[in-house]
Amino acid sequence: MYSKANTFATQRQLANLDMFRFININYDSTSGSLVANIYTSPLSRYQWSNEVGINVTQGFPGPFYNLSFKKRNVFKGMETLEINGRIGIEGVAPATEVDDVYASVEAGANVSITFPQFVLPISAAAKERLGKINPKTRLLTGFNYTQRPEYTRENFNLSSTYSWQNEKNTLFQFAVTDVSIINSSITDGDFANRLEELERQGNRLINSFEPSFVSSMSLNIAWNKNSYGLGKSNSSFFSIFLESGGTSLNFLDAAILEREGLESYQFLKLNFDYRKTKPLNPNTTFAYRINAGIAKPYSDNAVLPYEKYFFAGGSNGIRAWRPRRLGPGSFTPLDSTETGPLVNYDFEQQGEILLEGSVELRKNLVGFIDYALFFDFGNIWTIRNDNSRPGSQFELDRFYKEIALSGGLGLRFDFSFLVLRLDAGIKLYDPARPEGRRFILSKDFYEAPFTAAASEPVVFNIGIGYPF
Repeated sequence: MYSKANTFATQRQLANLDMFRFININYDSTSGSLVANIYTSPLSRYQWSNEVGINVTQGFPGPFYNLSFKKRNVFKGMETLEINGRIGIEGVAPATEVDDVYASVEAGANVSITFPQFVLPISAAAKERLGKINPKTRLLTGFNYTQRPEYTRENFNLSSTYSWQNEKNTLFQFAVTDVSIINSSITDGDFANRLEELERQGNRLINSFEPSFVSSMSLNIAWNKNSYGLGKSNSSFFSIFLESGGTSLNFLDAAILEREGLESYQFLKLNFDYRKTKPLNPNTTFAYRINAGIAKPYSDNAVLPYEKYFFAGGSNGIRAWRPRRLGPGSFTPLDSTETGPLVNYDFEQQGEILLEGSVELRKNLVGFIDYALFFDFGNIWTIRNDNSRPGSQFELDRFYKEIALSGGLGLRFDFSFLVLRLDAGIKLYDPARPEGRRFILSKDFYEAPFTAAASEPVVFNIGIGYPF
């Protein structure tokens, strides 16, 4: 029997193979029966591609270059082999300064093979039934090099990931194994001194920069309604990310890693991200986002790999704070000077709990120029008490008093192929200040140690694309 749903599902499944230029299905009933004819043309078996662009995460824009090679139908079963290389430069503030901007270099290469089925010891009939959910298995190995002003980091990675899609707008990704061997080298004396000072106060962040073995399993579920971010209609995006770090250590002898001088980690991580856009008229859109997460280390070292921590502030977060400088909690980062203590946002601040959100009203100004009024809120916290950062621990009876607020105005230049974004964020409520002086209109808001010059009441951000 003819089924419109099955016809569309067949087209979608064939398109997801990345093997064909187009897929058209026509039905012929001239013989008295319904015959499906699938017309298509194969893509080139070998494909080279070059990509040059501008990348922005939490710093200033910088160029990147990607080179990739793809070979289709590697083992005659519609598998895809990909070899990728990438190098990028981005302007970032060091972890120990905010006034200067330095080039952060990231380079990497990886090799992956993608199978259009689950690589599992199951029957052919089971694989055929599972074919309706567009299954894929991806095996990847890669190397990544990061050079920041305060440290360099080399990461050798192996991973295997299953992905499937049971509906048009729901995607599942299950990383069965994700193993990394990381080697870090601290190159900035101030950063090294800061880590050693924290260690003397009981903060073991320095362990995150030891040679490390990081293993994890993760599940990511994403719902994308009405092609979020692409259309002019109501659309939404919601994702849940769960990660269990160090699971393999339950089956391996950790003493082997210790003998090799490798730090190991065990942790659990959970992250929710919800985004929505709602057009109010052809020239105006209302958008908002809620992002929350928690990461709990339970290994003996009681720390996370540095990349697994949460950070707040920056062009895609609370925009009145520099990248990674907000929080944690009501902690006040002070620096002793000749004239007395002053607030010091030089050092990056990491946390294990994240709560942040943004609201934007986006409106066309003229031609390809849009503007936006925005409001951001959020902070990070630690799970345990941190003697080196008083006020950083999450407490139910006070966390709501430690949610930073910022507002601002931004311009967006929509060139169709990219959106250049300029945002100015102003601090409205700063939880690092004493209670009674946290709102911008409060008396003594800019008195020492929070002078206007030291606390940066207004922060300018440059971004590519929308913040969410």
